[in-house]
Amino acid sequence: MRYLLYHFSRLGFVSTLIIIFIITQVSYSQDWVRKVDGFSMWSIAKDYAGNIYAGTSGSARGIFKSTDGGETWTNVYSTGTSNYLYIACDSLNNVYVANVSNGVIYSTDGGQNFTTIPASTFGGHNINSVACGKNGHIFVGATGGGVWRSTDFGATFTNTGLQTFSIVEIKVDRFNADIIYAGSSSTTANGFFISTDGGATFGNATLSTNVWEILQSSDNIIYAATTSSPYPFNKSTDGGLTWNAVGNQTVAIRGGTLDLLDNIYLAGNGGVFKSTDRGATFVNHNLTYSSNEMLTFGNKIMVCVSGTTNGGVWVYTDTTIIPVELTGFTATANNGSVELNWTTATELNNSGFEVERSVDKNNFEKIGFVPGFGTTSEKRSYSFVDNKVSNGKYFYKLKQIDLDGSYKYSDIVEANVVQLLTYSLEQNYPNPFNPTTKIKFTIPDVALSGVEGSLVSLKVYDVLGNEVATLVNEYKPAGSYEVEFNGHSDGGQNLSSGIYFYTLQSGSFFQTRKMILMK
Repeated sequence: MRYLLYHFSRLGFVSTLIIIFIITQVSYSQDWVRKVDGFSMWSIAKDYAGNIYAGTSGSARGIFKSTDGGETWTNVYSTGTSNYLYIACDSLNNVYVANVSNGVIYSTDGGQNFTTIPASTFGGHNINSVACGKNGHIFVGATGGGVWRSTDFGATFTNTGLQTFSIVEIKVDRFNADIIYAGSSSTTANGFFISTDGGATFGNATLSTNVWEILQSSDNIIYAATTSSPYPFNKSTDGGLTWNAVGNQTVAIRGGTLDLLDNIYLAGNGGVFKSTDRGATFVNHNLTYSSNEMLTFGNKIMVCVSGTTNGGVWVYTDTTIIPVELTGFTATANNGSVELNWTTATELNNSGFEVERSVDKNNFEKIGFVPGFGTTSEKRSYSFVDNKVSNGKYFYKLKQIDLDGSYKYSDIVEANVVQLLTYSLEQNYPNPFNPTTKIKFTIPDVALSGVEGSLVSLKVYDVLGNEVATLVNEYKPAGSYEVEFNGHSDGGQNLSSGIYFYTLQSGSFFQTRKMILMK
């Protein structure tokens, strides 16, 4: 469900949920809009917080950042003598950039500052590509140096495979972070390679052409594009083990992306090309400038265009994929609990929702997870009940997570819990029991109920009236409680089978129930 939660607005306890509604007609009438004019752009990536980073090639080198979906850009880094050929972001939103002869540069503060991992770390090889996998795993592709892997967020790297190959593309499988794909391009050693152990080792090439772009659809079809004539576009339905050339491109391809409907976009010397039939046919998509890396951001397609005359990040907004607004996220306080309800109209690759709670609207903790429906065009309803609340105000938000790990937060809804409790002493469970049983009771708020006293006593007696255990004897604030009684050890004695009584006393309230210990 990429970018399911686009926007929320507060209306009491109700938030507004933006989801994706898809019109299946295809239209090419929309125009591309150029951003970052005058710069020759090559690389582009987004982090999980929705920030976008783009890197340049040529003489005016720099890294640019957008926080508003590609509408405006800020130059956050401008130094170095090498191009910024690839950008990747990890699960902590750290940014890693392949900087050729300079090695890898990275930022841990959203691009405000960058630190260099020198090329000497990678055997002195030029760096072409970078990818981020599961927590702490960073993969770097080098010219004539193969794949280098870090498992500690880039603190150290090990050369794990393909040492004689020039790796220009690395991708982590969308559904299994232990599967890593690598594409090589050189005059003598090309291919598509697979690792099934998190990049520790790689097998032999399963495709002999050079591989500059690797794409993976939501139904696990893998595509490989090339810069080698006659520019075959290859497709695999078995995880990259075997391939079928579904057609030839007219130009060398250096970049690509899939939109929310899994339509394929490719970028190369002749501009941008689109396929709506899984690569069987492509047509130019109204952009003919020499193009490089691409990115899908919601219903936008972004491409890096080379050259200072036409260079920049060009943005195409697909108006056939329309955000639809629903009122769908509510928080309702009931006696002793808060019920959350939300709805979606369509879902794309939705893994599910983490439910987070706060008592101060600033510090949130995860309290549950509700699975999503993956991809569906049907309206879906969700609910979650938070039983671990007492009197007071609570704040909730949803973290919607895609199958590929990307996520988006909802706005915050709130509920004010006021428990108008009365005294109660429930029947123990189980009953009969051996050796333990649980006893539940409720204490009201004096200010709300008018009942006097909150000193609570819960004791157990035998049939002769002898006290055998004291389970509670202390001040208790309003709330519901549960204690355990052990017939083998409570009261310092090993009780025999028979009938026992437990009594709750607080202020003027007094209640007794019977239970049976059966050994």
